[in-house]
Amino acid sequence: MIWPCSLSWKKKNSACSLIPAVRGQYHRPNFQTLASFAVADDNFLYGVLLLVDKKRRKLDTATLKLIKLACLMLAGTIRQALRHDETKKRIAELSGLYEIGMATSATMELDALLERILSTAAKVINARGAILRIIDEQTGMPRVASEYGEVSETSACLLTSNLETAVVSGELPFVATTLPDHQGHLHSYLGVPLNFKGHLKGMLCVFDKMSETLEFQEFDAENRQLLFTMAGMISSSIENALTFRELETLAEKNERMVRVLTVLQEISWALMTTVRMEKILDIILNALTLESGLAYDRAVVLLVNEDRHVLKAVKGVFRKPSPPTLPLREALMVPVEVRTESEIEKLLSQLQITLQEDKGILARTVLQKKTFHIAQAEQDARVNQELRRAYDLQEFVSVPLIVKDQVTGVIVVDNQQSKRAIRDEDVQILNMFANQAVLAIENSRLYSTIEANNRELSLIRERMLESDRLAALSGLAQGMAHEIRNPLTSIGGFARRISKKVGKNSPLRHDVEVITQEVERLEKLLREVLDFSGVNLGYYEEHDLNQIIEDALTLIKRDLVASNIKVAKDFALLPNVHCDDRQIKQVFYNLFQNARQAMDKGGTLTIRTYPMEKSDGLYAAAAVSDTGGGIPLELLHNIFNPFFTTKEFGTGLGLSIAERIVSRHYGQIEIINELGKGVTFIVTLPIAKYCLIKSTEDQEAQT
Repeated sequence: MIWPCSLSWKKKNSACSLIPAVRGQYHRPNFQTLASFAVADDNFLYGVLLLVDKKRRKLDTATLKLIKLACLMLAGTIRQALRHDETKKRIAELSGLYEIGMATSATMELDALLERILSTAAKVINARGAILRIIDEQTGMPRVASEYGEVSETSACLLTSNLETAVVSGELPFVATTLPDHQGHLHSYLGVPLNFKGHLKGMLCVFDKMSETLEFQEFDAENRQLLFTMAGMISSSIENALTFRELETLAEKNERMVRVLTVLQEISWALMTTVRMEKILDIILNALTLESGLAYDRAVVLLVNEDRHVLKAVKGVFRKPSPPTLPLREALMVPVEVRTESEIEKLLSQLQITLQEDKGILARTVLQKKTFHIAQAEQDARVNQELRRAYDLQEFVSVPLIVKDQVTGVIVVDNQQSKRAIRDEDVQILNMFANQAVLAIENSRLYSTIEANNRELSLIRERMLESDRLAALSGLAQGMAHEIRNPLTSIGGFARRISKKVGKNSPLRHDVEVITQEVERLEKLLREVLDFSGVNLGYYEEHDLNQIIEDALTLIKRDLVASNIKVAKDFALLPNVHCDDRQIKQVFYNLFQNARQAMDKGGTLTIRTYPMEKSDGLYAAAAVSDTGGGIPLELLHNIFNPFFTTKEFGTGLGLSIAERIVSRHYGQIEIINELGKGVTFIVTLPIAKYCLIKSTEDQEAQT
């Protein structure tokens, strides 16, 4: 019988002993002799060889030597067996480390790498499973990375909790050999840290060591050391994989950014090709919704109306799914009407928002001058729910268009059809795009303002030139009129005297009447020329405008009846106007004559008076309408020009004189032309109180 001993025993403890008569606790009824021999070599005691005999006997020297030699040979055999087992174990460890090395170098993809690491580590340690946690750099706590083997949710939570506790307390590595899981899912586990360059990157834990007979075993010091060694290799490979993933992420991000910058450059080029607002809006909406652009499903541009203090939609696109057929630069220039849904105009015409905080996100975008990214519109109390239902808003972004610290409009985008999520990165790109868009819109507005000012300056210049020409013409006409009037008066006087002396049946009667009529026509022409060219201050008093119109009607009543023209009057009670009644009567007489000539085949002359409120005070208005078919559009802009006429007779000064008189009275004369129906002239004159104020202001300005 051999009793094993600890290998720490030394040779001095290896003496043999012989007990010829066994007594006491060693006594066995059938054994009379007991001999013990140390099974040892020069370094270690491997065990004790016990020899027993039923007889009482004594061993001689030769027998003792033989037994000792046998013990020495037996020690050598045991030593070889132990070394063989140790070698097998070391080979297994090296093989495991080799497999770990192969696993860590097989791939740079993090998920695949972790899966291979865990399966190999569990196999080398003979564990039922393994869990690896990587430290979250922001929180400093473990996050789930990978698991291998069958592990219940309860067990996984337990392991994760213990790993977190170990990180906080610094108790790494840790070994648990008790049964912490009362349900029996875990029997033992071993955890080691994953360090790289002195920094904790994560933890590796294996659980439930199994024997060849599938019995649970405890993790020993060798398992711990082996797992430590593997952890060093694993840490380096995981760090490389994480770095590789970060590089891939950065590369993808840079690739996206290059694409976005390219798109923004193309958009910027397109916006610089025009200053027309309509075209700029097309480019903006195309850029937002084209697949080769920013690729949103829907986009709407709203502009601020500062006078009405509202935000109103001006244009939008509801994208139709279609493959791109044009390069981005060309596609940006396509009018949005070609590629948008038909119902958008109706929807946008109703989109008008008062700029108040309680009117929803779009109003807040303007008032707060910041971008809003609404992830769930239905659950966000800031969103106008009526607007959300009307446009089926779910996730959307509202971006202000800001120039010189003033919000001029808002861009709204969403992915209502594709349901594609809008990332924070997308919102940043939208803000970059909005800066380009608002500059283009502002440039368009400035260009329109400059263009309008240039047109106005050109018109003023033309009017000044025309005024100079008319002044010269007026002086010439006035001089000629005075020169012609004197002999014409004599001719008219003599013609009338001859007419009285010539009998009715005289052959000269017709000639004299022709001379008289032509003289009267020339006298009338001279009066109109003198009225137009002269500066007549007149006699201004308070008068009833309705009465002045009645007096003018009386002068032309016979002509209206002769032309089969009916008169319809609708006079309102008006305050008095401060005017020269003779001149204002001339204005309406000229308008009535103009209407009579337009209705040479009969018609209706409608006269309506009414009070009118303007920004600078109260006015008395009179509208004179005819049914003469209107004025051709190509002639409309000339009707107030002096000497312009389409008739074979007349001077073309009637409307020019009327306009000058009304302007002299601080009023206005406007025209409403309806082709196929007729013309309406509207004369507005300030009431007496406001007219006196205007007159006083003019006198002070001249002083």
